[in-house]
Amino acid sequence: MEIKQIKKKVIIFTDLDETLLKENKYHHNILNNFIKTLLKKEYEIIPVTSKTYLEVIDLLKQIKYKLPFSVENGAAYYIPVNNNKNYLYKKIVNSNAIKKNAIKKILNKRVFKTYLHNLKYIEELSSEEQKKITKLNNKQLEGFNSREYSIPVLISGDNYFKKKFEETLFKYNLKIVFGGKLNNISGLHSKLNSLHFFSYKYKQKLKNTKIIIISLGDNKNDIEILNNSNYSGIVKNNTYKIVNLKKKKNIFRSFTEAPFGWIEVLKKIIIKMERDYH
Repeated sequence: MEIKQIKKKVIIFTDLDETLLKENKYHHNILNNFIKTLLKKEYEIIPVTSKTYLEVIDLLKQIKYKLPFSVENGAAYYIPVNNNKNYLYKKIVNSNAIKKNAIKKILNKRVFKTYLHNLKYIEELSSEEQKKITKLNNKQLEGFNSREYSIPVLISGDNYFKKKFEETLFKYNLKIVFGGKLNNISGLHSKLNSLHFFSYKYKQKLKNTKIIIISLGDNKNDIEILNNSNYSGIVKNNTYKIVNLKKKKNIFRSFTEAPFGWIEVLKKIIIKMERDYH
C-alpha cells in the first residue's frame, strides 16, 4: 500500500536582535549559505522584530533576498511586491497600532504626570547618549529613530511602580514591552499578531497544504510566538533567560549565541520535523 506523502509548507518566524543578528550585525559569511539552502527548499523566513522598517530593509539588502517581515513588535506587516527587483513592499498596518505622536499625546495626559519623572525618551537624548545606550553608530541611529508606532524609553523605579504604569497604559490601549535593548511603549499589538497574520495568508493561499510553524527567539518578548508554534527554538542569550514557556515538547535550545546559535537550533528543529513528517 502506497503511503501518501504530506504536502507541507514550513514558515520560520525569527526575531532579529541576538537571535539572527549579533550586536546588530549581520554575519554574511556565517549565515548566507544556510539561509540560501532554506530558501531553495522553499522554506519561508519571516523576520518579526522590534526594529523599524528602515532597519529591516537595510538588513534584507545585506541578505539579498526580499522576505516578508513585520516591524515594531507587530505594528505593521510588509509583503514583497512580486516581479520587482527593487525592495518594494505592500504595507498593512495592525489595527491596534497607534502613531508615535498620538502615543505622546496620551502620555502627556494628567494621569501620566507622576510616571513621566521616571521616563526618558531615547530620541530626545543627545546623539552621544543614544549611541552609548543602543550601541549603534550614527547611520544605524537614523533607522532606529525612524519609528512610526512605538517609543523607546528608559524607565526607572521599582517593580510596583512599573506594574502601576503598565496598568495605567493599558487603560489607554497602550503597553510597554522589552524589545531588543530597551523598553518600548506602543499600542496593544505584538509579534504574535504577525505570526497569526502571515500564517493565515499562507493557509488561505495553500489550502491543501500542512502549514508548519517554527519560531526562533532569545528573550521574553518572544515567548508568545514560541508558545504558538509547532517547533520553537531558543538562541542562547547570556543576559536574559526565557521562562514561562507553556509548551512542553518541540522546544530546542542552542548552546551558542547568535549567529551560530540560530543555525544550530534550526538544524535541530529540522531534523525533528523531518522525522515527524517523513
